[in-house]
Amino acid sequence: MKVLKNLLSIFRYKKDCNVSHYPVNVLIEVTNACNLRCRMCFIWGEGVSRRRDIGFVREEVWKAAIDEIATWPINVTLDLHGAGEPLLHPDFFTITAYAKSKKNISVGFLSNATLLDDEKARAVIETGIDWAAFSVDGAQKEIFEYYRRGASFEKVEANIERLLSLRKNNKPTVIFNMVSHNEADPGIFINRWKGKVDVLILSKKRPANREEGTPIVLSKPCPFLYQQLVMGWNGMTGLCCEDFWIDYVMGRFPDKSLYEIWHGKALNKARMLHERGAYHKIALCQHCDAGELHGYEEERIENTLIRRELP
Repeated sequence: MKVLKNLLSIFRYKKDCNVSHYPVNVLIEVTNACNLRCRMCFIWGEGVSRRRDIGFVREEVWKAAIDEIATWPINVTLDLHGAGEPLLHPDFFTITAYAKSKKNISVGFLSNATLLDDEKARAVIETGIDWAAFSVDGAQKEIFEYYRRGASFEKVEANIERLLSLRKNNKPTVIFNMVSHNEADPGIFINRWKGKVDVLILSKKRPANREEGTPIVLSKPCPFLYQQLVMGWNGMTGLCCEDFWIDYVMGRFPDKSLYEIWHGKALNKARMLHERGAYHKIALCQHCDAGELHGYEEERIENTLIRRELP
């Protein structure tokens, strides 16, 4: 009976799996340096003692990666962020402009908005970036500045307002992510930005130390493994965007091409474990609490999509 259950489990998982020939989403970590020390951050937060070498993706690496992606016969979404603040990279807009010069690549980034001055806001518009996401924990100054240590509430709001005023035809798409701290009022946040930005995401608050969370139960393999390829600033590729420390090295670019890494032994092994329902053998997956695994409730208010992460 146990063997039969295992076979049925494998069949159920594999039925939902489809490895695309190329990843539809590639994340290039332009830097893991950050100018803030947010209390709840997995990398720089309170109680986090681990450290990675800090660096900035070199031109020979990002250019080679973008050139390869440009040869793929599919449309690819390129995320230019990672474990740090992307606007710290001195060549950030050179990278975005180069990526945007490729017909099959759409480009976006996630930022804390503290460095989004007038020059950078105009560069976002001029380089044709497709989407810009900002971590903005609510619309209450005291709560915002308590959690986002080093950030000025007024400056962040002013920076984003400036970008919104420069948009043409509502481009780029502007997305906000708010961590739902217990003392933060999501209603104030929604009222502040509804009708101004395109998407407001209300995310669950997660412990900085994953292992403090409850082990998860997946009903099917994680979609990240079949859609997304993540490369750190030094060319090391990780398991997914939740592998902040690149603990699970899938390969190193450009020693191997992105295509070779995508179809390589390491990623295929991780997929196999998920397909067999044995994802718990990967410690990261056992305690992962990514919002994409929860799903969202959605409603639209004044042309703004409100997405509330489910338990």
